[in-house]
Amino acid sequence: MKPDPSEPADQLNLLRQQLILAQVRIMELEDGRDELLPRLAGVEKLLSAAQVVADQKLEEATHLARVLSDLQAQFEHLRHMQHVTNEALNASRAEAAAHSSQGQALLAEVENLQTLTRQLADTNRTQLERLATLEASRLSTQAESVARQERLTQLDSEQRAMKSSRSWRWTAWLRSMERTFGGRKP
Repeated sequence: MKPDPSEPADQLNLLRQQLILAQVRIMELEDGRDELLPRLAGVEKLLSAAQVVADQKLEEATHLARVLSDLQAQFEHLRHMQHVTNEALNASRAEAAAHSSQGQALLAEVENLQTLTRQLADTNRTQLERLATLEASRLSTQAESVARQERLTQLDSEQRAMKSSRSWRWTAWLRSMERTFGGRKP
């Protein structure tokens, strides 16, 4: 039985078709890479901006912690002052029979200090709530930053896997030919 002479030509045409399809796939992959590079740059900018915001929020939280500490110290001082004032008030009550007008003045002063203490307690509570809000915001920003970093790591891993694949290495000569002869028309 003689081999069919048209059979090698069919195989050659089939091989040419497969090479063309492989070149098209390579170009699609290169287009995909080119589309991902600007996105990656954008993600890096976003991560940088997120880091700046996180740093600012951390500085604000530190400042608020110092303010809170100062307010707590003032509150403790005012509480001590209130205690001292209450002791003075008790002593004044003992002398109230003789010094009625002086006792009323001290009582008014004690009421003013208590009002101030309540105002400081309200301010302290407000600052604590704000600090909790800022901490939640910082944690949210940090989680978002970690998620973006993981996505970048995943994309880098996929790119390395693609470039280390057997098909990428085997088709290197096609890419080389495309770069060499790609711009020329017959």
